[in-house]
Amino acid sequence: MRKDAAMRWAVLIVIAALLANCSDSTPVAPPSATESAAMVEKNCADPQWKDKNLGLWYSVCRRPLDW
Repeated sequence: MRKDAAMRWAVLIVIAALLANCSDSTPVAPPSATESAAMVEKNCADPQWKDKNLGLWYSVCRRPLDW
């Protein structure tokens, strides 16, 4: 009986720790670290930059689909 209770407490503590680490308060990049609109346009037009940063290119440069 005690072993089951200890296991339940251990599981609850692990779940509580995992939930405590989930937070929407992620730090925002300072304005100096963000790129200007001109830099974004330059990078989006560069095919080598696109190949190196494809995930970023899809989120920043790709036009939305027109249905």
